[in-house]
Amino acid sequence: MSRSGGGNYGESKGFTPNILPDETSLDDKHNLYETSQVDSGFLSGNIPSEEFESSSSMRLDSGVCVDAVTRSFSDLNFKSSDGLNDLNSGSIKSPIDSTQTSHTQKQNWEIYHQQDEDGNTFLHHSVIEHFPEVALAVIRATPTPTLLNTENDDGQTALHLAVLTNQWKIARMLIVAGAKPSPINRQGDSPLHIAARIGDVECCKAITYPVQQQERERLGLSYPPHAYDRCDLDQWNFDGQTCVHVAALHNQLEFLKHLVWLGADVNAREGKGGYTILHFAVQMGDERLIRFLLSCRALNVSVLTYGGRTPLELGYPVQEHVIKLLKEQGIPSPDQSEYEYDSDESDEDDDVYGQMNMLSQQQSSFAIGASA
Repeated sequence: MSRSGGGNYGESKGFTPNILPDETSLDDKHNLYETSQVDSGFLSGNIPSEEFESSSSMRLDSGVCVDAVTRSFSDLNFKSSDGLNDLNSGSIKSPIDSTQTSHTQKQNWEIYHQQDEDGNTFLHHSVIEHFPEVALAVIRATPTPTLLNTENDDGQTALHLAVLTNQWKIARMLIVAGAKPSPINRQGDSPLHIAARIGDVECCKAITYPVQQQERERLGLSYPPHAYDRCDLDQWNFDGQTCVHVAALHNQLEFLKHLVWLGADVNAREGKGGYTILHFAVQMGDERLIRFLLSCRALNVSVLTYGGRTPLELGYPVQEHVIKLLKEQGIPSPDQSEYEYDSDESDEDDDVYGQMNMLSQQQSSFAIGASA
């Protein structure tokens, strides 16, 4: 379940993330790029161009020379499936114009996007094995961005894996190449949810910053320009949590600050009880998080849970100085005699499923009364 994203984040700031400079060194596969700071604040790096094209061990005109890159990929056991991934089918059609593409090129991109017994493709494995140069070559050999969104048996795309393994450079290559920024895995988590959980701000930037024309040109894609999807900053996972909830619950304050700066909804309510991150902050007694939230101009302190509770009416012990902070922002301190209630009843009140049961009972009573 998802909701609309955070508006025109990035473009209004005039970002010019130049993460695909022209020159680099290939001395170390883990240091494929030399990072540099640019005006947008994005930690940029180099993606190789001439070095790849002139390398005798890497053929960019037809994809990756498997044996020359790494022997770990030569033992992959691919499974057959319908459509593009079935190499035994004689009906496979390449999205590329056959007059512009050799037989070897077609054969290579088909092989690279075959899935093994776990649903992983060559691209998935290049991320898992931390081979950004292999990922780059596979991306360049890919005839359509749709293939970049292939999910393995856990619902993970290559972008999920890039974030999970803290490889923001591969994540950015995938975004520039046209991979969808907000796919969900079997837990309903998008790559941005994963980045929020582990606090990887660089991956957040790689996923959310607008793509620049020079980035695309330097990536050397085989297909024409296309429309890019926006990253959904306020997307729910299967727990009903947006990325701001995930960041707050996992004490990733710096990541949360960046999300809010990008335009994520600081007042978003999670899907189960309707808690905002201010409710969570008070519940956890996190004064540092509370102070940050109260400094946000977009914060609305009057947002209630689904049960109609303010952050101070949740029944949790709150320190006096926290109560003072919240009262200064207009949140009233509850009168204990007025808000005495059974804890079980409170939990049910704040639970969306409890409300659904109450509504069902009301409808049943109405039906009985009508029949009488």
